[in-house]
Amino acid sequence: MQKLLTLLMVIFVTIGSAMAQKEISGTVTSEGVPLPGVTVFVKGSTIGSVTDADGNYNLSVPDNATTLVFSFIGMKTQEVEIGNQSNIGVDLEPDVIGLGEVIAVGYGTMRKSDLTGSVARVSMEDKALQADLNILQSLSGASAGINVQQTGAAGGEPDFSVRGQTSLSASDRPLIVLDGIIYNGDIADINVSDVESIDILKDASAAAVYGSRSANGVVLITTKSGTTEKPQVEFSMYYGFQDMTNTPMKVMNAEQYAIRLTDYYYQQDLYTWYKTNPTSDAGKPVRPDITNREVVASTLRTQEEKDNYLAGNEIDWVDEVTQIAPIQNYNLSYSGNTGRTNYYVSGSYANEEGILVNDKFSRFTVRSNIESDINDWLTVGLNTAYSYRDYSGLSADLDDNTILADARNCSPLANNHIGQPDYDMYLTGEAYMPYPLIHLYADNSDIRNNLFMVGSANIKIPWIKGLSFDINYSNTSYTRNNFTFFPVTHYDGAGNNGAGSKYHYEERSWIQNNILTYLRNFGDHNLNATFLYSREHSAANASTLSASGFENQQLSYNGLGLGTLSTVSTSAWEEDGISYMGRASYSYKNRYYLTGTIRRDGYSGFGANNKFANFPSLSLGWVISEEDFIGSSFPYMKLRVSYGINGNQGLGRYKSFSTMETLSYIYGAETSIGLYPSESLGNDDLKWEKTASTNIGVDFAFLNQRISGSLDLYNANTTDVLVQRALPATAGYENVYTNIGGINNKGIEIMLNTINMEQSDFKWTSNFTFSLNRNEITKLYGDENDADIGNEWFVGESISAQYDYKMAGGVWTEEELYSGQILDDWYPGQFKYVDQNGDGVIDPTNDRKVIGYEDPNFRFSINNSLSYKNFSLNFLLNSICGGNGYYIMDNAGVLNTKWRSDDVYRTNMSAVRQYWTPDNGVNNATGIYNSPAVSSGIYQSRGFIRLQDISLSYKFNDSVLNRLKISNLQMYISGKNLYTWTKWSGWDPETGTSNTPLMRNITVGVKLSL
Repeated sequence: MQKLLTLLMVIFVTIGSAMAQKEISGTVTSEGVPLPGVTVFVKGSTIGSVTDADGNYNLSVPDNATTLVFSFIGMKTQEVEIGNQSNIGVDLEPDVIGLGEVIAVGYGTMRKSDLTGSVARVSMEDKALQADLNILQSLSGASAGINVQQTGAAGGEPDFSVRGQTSLSASDRPLIVLDGIIYNGDIADINVSDVESIDILKDASAAAVYGSRSANGVVLITTKSGTTEKPQVEFSMYYGFQDMTNTPMKVMNAEQYAIRLTDYYYQQDLYTWYKTNPTSDAGKPVRPDITNREVVASTLRTQEEKDNYLAGNEIDWVDEVTQIAPIQNYNLSYSGNTGRTNYYVSGSYANEEGILVNDKFSRFTVRSNIESDINDWLTVGLNTAYSYRDYSGLSADLDDNTILADARNCSPLANNHIGQPDYDMYLTGEAYMPYPLIHLYADNSDIRNNLFMVGSANIKIPWIKGLSFDINYSNTSYTRNNFTFFPVTHYDGAGNNGAGSKYHYEERSWIQNNILTYLRNFGDHNLNATFLYSREHSAANASTLSASGFENQQLSYNGLGLGTLSTVSTSAWEEDGISYMGRASYSYKNRYYLTGTIRRDGYSGFGANNKFANFPSLSLGWVISEEDFIGSSFPYMKLRVSYGINGNQGLGRYKSFSTMETLSYIYGAETSIGLYPSESLGNDDLKWEKTASTNIGVDFAFLNQRISGSLDLYNANTTDVLVQRALPATAGYENVYTNIGGINNKGIEIMLNTINMEQSDFKWTSNFTFSLNRNEITKLYGDENDADIGNEWFVGESISAQYDYKMAGGVWTEEELYSGQILDDWYPGQFKYVDQNGDGVIDPTNDRKVIGYEDPNFRFSINNSLSYKNFSLNFLLNSICGGNGYYIMDNAGVLNTKWRSDDVYRTNMSAVRQYWTPDNGVNNATGIYNSPAVSSGIYQSRGFIRLQDISLSYKFNDSVLNRLKISNLQMYISGKNLYTWTKWSGWDPETGTSNTPLMRNITVGVKLSL
């Protein structure tokens, strides 16, 4: 019995010891701010709790528990030894992949961890040391699926798209949203230094809240606000110089220019002889002795060219019209956050000269962002931005033909009257050679003003927790005054005794949004619902006053009344839109996510029968790594799936109406104005293009988040594509817009972020992006095999298809002429083309085909950031790749003599490739005299790898800052577009055949804070 009692006591003591527990409590924060919803559990058990709204938790744990685990999406998981502690508080660190980061999603924000659509963020802090005057420059190579094509003009705006092209006729430009409201202004008016971050909504689900204007993606720009209680003054500036990127492009010098005419006349005689069908060299004309300068000079067309050639005088006109140009930028801001009022005020001045003489740009901006808590339930704000842009000065003529294009044509042997009042309007008296610096003598003022204002109010409904109402109103006012006067010394004013014009343009738009938001947590359930009612209106008017025939030109464009012949033209337009939207986002245990959106839009620009359309979307997300059966050691992984329909209203506001034009005619003794059918017939059924797209994505992070990124696959089908159909002449109209086309887009996007090395004083991180897109026309005019050869559109082919003759390789030779192997009507020194149908004749009907595509094969970029103590080095390699027939362009104007013989001997030409002669063995260019039966483009790959951005900076340490009584000081040197690796032979592969080359720059700058 005693043994039994002893045994029972041992059992009860053991059980009691095992069941003994203790209470542990604490607070979980992140950067000092309480963090609700954090999971706290005993490692190796199912015992756990969740922090409340104030970040507090209470937990009963067994006496033998050793470790607590703190886990929260967007934060690094942290383990803490319990020991003898009864109060354990932790401060969680944000994870490397930024899942806790708040992302703008349209009419609201979400944590990155809660997103189910494809959204990319670009932090402008990473771009702060680059000489980018336009925001779009900062986006080049910054994220997968964001396609930016840089431009070379001062103050120029790059071309920009998201993912692929979804339309044949309508705009493919993304929608811009500034501080939560659709922005109808020019993106060039936004000061880069005022921008905090840029979020790009790429898939249908993410962009669906903007419905009819979101098929091309949405760019959400968020400007800065105050962040510190202490007022902060920040100043930054840079100054530098820019010139042309490295290029193989060159034009003929004086010797080459003179010899080309000698060869031109020689080959003219040679072709006459070829037409006799010789079988040997017998009787072949002999090339003149080009080493004899008198012989060469005798073929030049003017006496001044002959005199300058024999005297050894020459002018490099490309060098005369280009320059090493200055660029400078200054920014000053004042900001703070008192707890109740948040403010940010800034001003900036930028001045840039292009590498083309007289290409100038300056900008002045002022911004004020103020938001104040009136009480616990009402917050009001006012954002105001003003921009003044000055593009005065002409570097191109009225047809946008730049001075560089003129310089390429000019004779290097013309008389040199540069800078003199007796300059020749046309060099050597040749109408094909206008004096390239003549625009310096035109008077031009091009001023653009933009005022953007947003007033907002946020009301937290006191009696319903989580419910708030936002109302905001924006007003955009834009004006442009472009005044020009051409004196009699300019070819645009010489024929009519001076000519002047004044162009006035004024545009006003407003948007009013009413947004109802409900945001609540119910234990493990989270709900975020948004409802919108929006109205918008835009209107503009323009007038042009023109005059010519000035006896007195002293008042320039301010004296148009002095002209003897005057004309006036005016125009105006307006448009309206109305929208309704509902979006609901639900999550369970921060593991399962669901977002649904429906938007209904009305737009005045479409046909009477289709003013409204609906745009729904649905997306799902699943954080696999949060599942209990996976285990805590599994890397972070989240799957996303979305489907939605977006619209494109970018065709134009009056395309559904029939258009008319005016015509003056004499009726009796008076001049009357009549109306007649113009270009396009109206269509009451004109409607939105709709793009239905599916996106499958995965976000991941592993190796303790040293490697993270995302992978997205998408497929988009655009229906009701707007196509301009030709009409028979009996209709009275040339064409009509109809919704009958179809386009498919599909692609892949990869983003990869890595921490390559991290030590106490040294850190090296990398970012890699890759994107590939393919588009295909699935329907054109109704038939399966439709083709529009004029536009190079073909069902089953890409929108960017290049339709032309395919080169067979090389040129015809004299041996092939003598042996009779050459095709009829073809001669040595002319390109060989593939005879597609084998009939021995090269003709446009049977021998042209799709030979490649203008679209890139793929894009990638690699950004590296290295920091050592106070030094930081950043560099970005950006690439747009060709190959497999992609990213090609006709570059015949650079690679070969011109096809028209009249052009060949009247202008200069490029010297990139040597032209063919019977004796030099050249087989990649034709003869200087070349009149083939048919001709094609000469296509080159534009693929390149560019060292796009690089910067080296130094941040001064605290000892220096304390002596100077400032809070931050950084100095840096940066470069942009410093070197390009390419096989393209033009000015630059990114700008293609444009005669406004891309610029590279080197700047030095400073940033300081008080």
